[in-house]
Amino acid sequence: MMLMRRVALAALLALGVAGTSCKSKPADAGGAATGYKFAFVTNNSSEFWNIAVNGVKRAEKDLGVKVEVFRPLHGEVAEQQRYLEDILVLGFDGLAISPVNADAMTPTLNRVADKMNVVCQDSDAPRSKRRSYVGTANIEAGRAAGAAALAALQAANISKGKAGIFVGRVDVENAVQRKQGVEEALSKAGIEVLPVFLDATDRTQAKKNIEDALARYPDLVLAVGLWSYNGGAIAGAVRASSREKRPIVIAFDEEEETLKAIEGGVIDATIVQQPFEFGYQSVKLLKDAKDGKPVPPSVDTGILTVRKDNLNAFWTQLRELEK
Repeated sequence: MMLMRRVALAALLALGVAGTSCKSKPADAGGAATGYKFAFVTNNSSEFWNIAVNGVKRAEKDLGVKVEVFRPLHGEVAEQQRYLEDILVLGFDGLAISPVNADAMTPTLNRVADKMNVVCQDSDAPRSKRRSYVGTANIEAGRAAGAAALAALQAANISKGKAGIFVGRVDVENAVQRKQGVEEALSKAGIEVLPVFLDATDRTQAKKNIEDALARYPDLVLAVGLWSYNGGAIAGAVRASSREKRPIVIAFDEEEETLKAIEGGVIDATIVQQPFEFGYQSVKLLKDAKDGKPVPPSVDTGILTVRKDNLNAFWTQLRELEK
């Protein structure tokens, strides 16, 4: 299984994922036990995090460490803060976290950083005392989503209309930066970007938001979902709509519903990240920091634009990473 996952990751990178030179290189025999215990905290319970957790498990085996994973159910600041209060008193040696709200979480993160090394993954808290950030360059990811949107609009001979951006929250660093990148890309295209549609990570609300947008704006020509579940929510609403012409749809990440919607022609493209590396590299950095080794300020894990023409190749390799 280790070999299959190693081959799968290499194949994904070969598809065109940009990244750093410090990708996971598992040792066949596993790492010697260190006694270190780290905490890995997500920002919600989306299935997006399943692959990241697989990266954490690989790192545990390769590096000889123990990692406890905490997955907030509702993606609220208070949930993460309660987890961090527990982590402070439970003898952990380091923390990797995707902060729900960078500014709101910074004081608590700083308290944790006074006692152990802190790495942000997936979404950053750049004004905190964290040692490093592991994840996507989110402004660039937003620009990639915008470029995919422009290409699809051009192919459909659409030069004007409205665009809706759909996401759980806009106080999360990755959402802020992705939105910025999308808007930069669309700024000269003659497309009016509507105020952001927020769903607080509630999938029912996420689908209702796109249903409302489709009904309210007959000239909605583009829908962009910034978080992993938004793609499936948009696809479901578009399929159920009575509109004669569907909008162009751009998503993020690789949830099953999103990939099936690309296959079915409902979603035009999705910007996929490297969540396996979120898990693996953040644990590796925590171990390096604990060992007194140099730690880079950031590790860019790269992105890939998946369309119908490269979907099958991506899907095949993704299955291996999910095992």
